[in-house]
Amino acid sequence: MMKKKTLTSFLAVPLVVAAASGFFYLYTDRVVSAQSETIAAADKATNSQVEYIKISVSSSTYSDSSYQIRIRDRKNLSEVTEDYVGGVLQNKIIVFEEGRRVTSIGRDHVTGKLVGNTWTLPVNLANENKKILNISLMEEQKKEMKNQNWVKSLRPQSNDASLQEVVAENNLKKETVTIDTKTGLPVKREVFVKDKEGNWTEDSVRVEEYKYLDSMPMNLQLNDEVEIKEILAPIKEDKLLKG
Repeated sequence: MMKKKTLTSFLAVPLVVAAASGFFYLYTDRVVSAQSETIAAADKATNSQVEYIKISVSSSTYSDSSYQIRIRDRKNLSEVTEDYVGGVLQNKIIVFEEGRRVTSIGRDHVTGKLVGNTWTLPVNLANENKKILNISLMEEQKKEMKNQNWVKSLRPQSNDASLQEVVAENNLKKETVTIDTKTGLPVKREVFVKDKEGNWTEDSVRVEEYKYLDSMPMNLQLNDEVEIKEILAPIKEDKLLKG
C-alpha cells in the first residue's frame, strides 16, 4: 500500500493514469482591454518538444511546502509527474514507451520507503495515451488563460516590464494572476475569499514555473534505489479501476 498525499493535479489534459483539472473559475463580466491583452500574450508560440511545469502551493489550510513537477516529452512521447510535501518526494508517475508502460512510485505507509509498481496497458488505452502525449501542456494552459473573462489589467510592482496582472472576481472569490507577456503563461496566482466581515482574505498562493527543456532530465526518470515490481495493469475490461 502506498500513502497518497498529493497536490491537486493541474491542467486539463489527463493521461489515462492521472486525471487532471484546471484551476480557474468563470466570471460573467469583462473588460475588453484586459481580455484582449491576455489573449494576445497567450498567442505566443514555441517549437520546443519537452515542457516543464512546476506548481508550488501555499495555503491557509496547511503549512507544508508542497509542489508538483510535470514534464512532458512530446518527441519521445513520455511524461513524468512528481508530488512533493515538505520538499520530500511522495509520489511519482512515469508514462513511457509511447504511453504503453506506466510506473507508479509512492511511499509505503508503514516503512515510509519509496516502492513502486510497473505495468503495460492494453492497446486501446496505450493508444489514447499516445494521442494525449502529443498535446502541448503549454498551449493547453494558454487556451485556459484565453478563455477566462478577466475584469482588470494592470502592471504589478516589479522591475520586470513583461509582467502583467489580471483579475477576476465575484461576490465570494477573487483571483489575481500575474502573466509573463513574453510567453503568455501565468507566473503567480493568488486566490482570495471573503471573511465573515466581508473583507478579502488570502486563501492560497500558487507560484508557477513554465520552461522548455532540451531533453527529459535523467534524475526524473526511474530511480535505481526504488524496488519496482511488475504487475498486471490495474484495469477491468480495458478500463481503469477507480481509486
